[in-house]
Amino acid sequence: MTPFEMAKLHSLSGDHTRPWSEIEYKNLLDTNTSRLFYTKNGFLIGRVIDQDAEILNVIIHPDYRRLGKASKLIGTFEKEAKDSGSLRCFLEVAESNNSAKKLYSALGYLKVGQRNNYYKFVDGRKDDAVILSKEI
Repeated sequence: MTPFEMAKLHSLSGDHTRPWSEIEYKNLLDTNTSRLFYTKNGFLIGRVIDQDAEILNVIIHPDYRRLGKASKLIGTFEKEAKDSGSLRCFLEVAESNNSAKKLYSALGYLKVGQRNNYYKFVDGRKDDAVILSKEI
C-alpha cells in the first residue's frame, strides 16, 4: 500500500479529525521503527521502539467494518512487536469513538492515561485522547 493510497483511504474513513496526508505517511514509512500492515480496504501503521510499540492509525473503509479486519491487523502488529522485543503496546483513541474503544477493550487494552483536548475535529470540536495499553 502506497502513502497515496493510505492518505486516500484515511480521507474516506469517516474520521472527523484531519486525515493524514500522503507526505505524512511517506515520512513515517521512511523511518526504521515504522511497521505497516494492510488488507483490502484497510491498514494499520505503528512503530516499534525497544520495549514499547505504538499503534498510530487503524483505518478501515466504513463499508468494510465489523468484518474482523481491524482485529486481525492489530493481532499481526502485536505479534511483530513482540517478536521484535516489545513488552507492551500503546495507542490513543478519541473519547467519543465508542466503537473503537469497544474493540480495543475486547482485545485487552486498558486505559492508562488521557490527553485533554488532544483531537481537533474538522468542524472545530475538540475531544480528549484516551491512552490505552496492553501487555503483549
